[in-house]
Amino acid sequence: MGVLHKNSGDYELLRQIKKLRKIKFPRISSIKPSNSIIVLIILALSIFILGGGVYDIMERPLAVLPTPGNPGYYPDISQQFLTESISFMFFLIIGISGGYISFRSTRYAYRPREAKMFLAIGVLMLFIAIIGSELALQTKI
Repeated sequence: MGVLHKNSGDYELLRQIKKLRKIKFPRISSIKPSNSIIVLIILALSIFILGGGVYDIMERPLAVLPTPGNPGYYPDISQQFLTESISFMFFLIIGISGGYISFRSTRYAYRPREAKMFLAIGVLMLFIAIIGSELALQTKI
């Protein structure tokens, strides 16, 4: 490799690269969303996947409302209506909220009445979610 002359194309290219290095671009690592937004996105994605959202997108199931003759659940265990998926997502949201409320009750250690109230509400929400999910599965089977 020889010496670069001022009138060569390579010299001009190196000069332009040096100019670009002096420009300060914002780094991606310096832009960080808050932890609560990250947690909410992960929770929403988890609820969507566990609730059957991927199945809903791929299979495009029927949206059937419950009627007196039809409980609103598909009679086969390998398929589902859109309403089943939405109801299970609803039970997931109730259960996760109940767990979070129960967790938050520990912050009221010096106010035992409020701590017991939050704990009771959280546990009740957890039980509603578990019982509702089990009843939906029993109706389907």
